[in-house]
Amino acid sequence: MANVVSNCSFTRVSLGIVLTALLSFPAQASGRGDLRSGYAALLRHDYSLAIRYLTNAIEGGDLSRANLAVAYNYRGAEYLKTDRYDEAIADFDRAIALEARLPTAYSDRGIAYRKKGDYERAVADYSAAIRIWPNWRDWYLNRGLAYTAMGRHEEAIADFGKALFFKPDFAEAYVARADAYLRSGRTSEALADYKRAIREKPDVREDYPAIAERMAMLGAAP
Repeated sequence: MANVVSNCSFTRVSLGIVLTALLSFPAQASGRGDLRSGYAALLRHDYSLAIRYLTNAIEGGDLSRANLAVAYNYRGAEYLKTDRYDEAIADFDRAIALEARLPTAYSDRGIAYRKKGDYERAVADYSAAIRIWPNWRDWYLNRGLAYTAMGRHEEAIADFGKALFFKPDFAEAYVARADAYLRSGRTSEALADYKRAIREKPDVREDYPAIAERMAMLGAAP
């Protein structure tokens, strides 16, 4: 049974974390303009332009260590969005080498590993992000998805519960937990979570059309 929950993206959480670094550039740094332009391009979802600006910023040689880590993190995220997983992982490695407590570098590298089917490394990276910043729901969701792919359903269910603790109306987490319940034979709990997901976000069925089939299989109309 394919999991229907999509990845949680880099920009959703990390832009707020690293924006302070963008504001700290020394005025004389020539890399400042390229990094700011790359940031603006990624907000517009212009991935190729963002990568070009960020590459210029990285290769300029005048960013501080912290800002260089941010630039690699940004560019890795853009590679991730365009399915260039090996390049993304390489950039996240560089970001972590420069700034070991940048949680988004771990979490986004975890997404890249999960997309490549390397679930053990994905779990390790999500866990590292959680240790640095334990209050962000998406990292529990993504670790739970990796656990689900590994067949570790109870650990997945626990992580989805943590995601819901931080965001009780998190429809995607209800869908993911319902899938894990269904795979582990807990059908009544699965049905309850599918229904709760729809109640919290009625258009979730458009994002995850398999919900209708699964609810029908469980004897309920979506």
